[in-house]
Amino acid sequence: MLNKIDPALAKSLGLHLVCIILLVWGADFSSKPEVVNVRLDTLAEDQAPVAAVAIDADALEQRVAQIEQEKANEKAKEERRIRDLERRAQLAEKNRADEEARLKQVAEQKRKADAEAKAAQVAAANAKKQQQEEAEKAKLAEQARIEKEQERKKAEAAAKAAAEKRKQEQEALEKQRQERARKEAEAKRQAEQERLMQEQLAKEASARAAARSRQAATEVERYKALISNTVNQNLYKDESMRGKSCSINIRLATTGFVTSTNVLGGDRVVCDAAVRALNRINKLPMSSDPDVYKELKDITLRVEPEF
Repeated sequence: MLNKIDPALAKSLGLHLVCIILLVWGADFSSKPEVVNVRLDTLAEDQAPVAAVAIDADALEQRVAQIEQEKANEKAKEERRIRDLERRAQLAEKNRADEEARLKQVAEQKRKADAEAKAAQVAAANAKKQQQEEAEKAKLAEQARIEKEQERKKAEAAAKAAAEKRKQEQEALEKQRQERARKEAEAKRQAEQERLMQEQLAKEASARAAARSRQAATEVERYKALISNTVNQNLYKDESMRGKSCSINIRLATTGFVTSTNVLGGDRVVCDAAVRALNRINKLPMSSDPDVYKELKDITLRVEPEF
């Protein structure tokens, strides 16, 4: 009887165990692996354990073969699945390409149809437009003919009317010439009378104007003297003003109201006194004659205090 397992047998069993582990590791985990227990260190000295080990080794080899066959079957099944998927993908790609080609063909056919329809529409529109243009031309031509005929009739009527008008105008012109000659002779006679009358009136007006001018000049001088005396009478004087004077511009309203004063130059004391006097007076003597007022409305007065 053997006390220990033959080393070669133990080595074989160890290799089988390794193979089983590797196969189980790479196998599908959905199926529960068969557990094989091998004990190498507890065998009895009789022949029964050796026989059991030999039987287990055969079962192990069968199981390994079975697992390898299952793996081969699974691999073949996966390869068939992959080939089927590839075939379906190729078929789908072919169908897609065919559909794309069909859609392109349909689109091209539609484009051609649209282009033909558009060309037909354009041709129809052009034909309609040409027909309308021809109809319009015919209408315009007929209208032009009618207008030309109307113009011809108007021209004939106008020529007849013009001839009649010229005859009447010539007769009227002759009458106007005769009337104008009569009026010119009458106008010359009246013009001569008017000229003689105007000459007489001009002589009389000149005489009156000269007399008026002389009177106005005298009146202006008289009012200038009155204004100067009025200012001197209202002037506050002292000895410092003796022999001194001031030129001052005075603007007057038609009533003699002093509207403005402007000192032009002279002694400051006399000028100040003159301005104060004018402000107090406020209204100076003024003639009601427009010609006299025209000369007095803007005068320059020389103020010389009189003692």
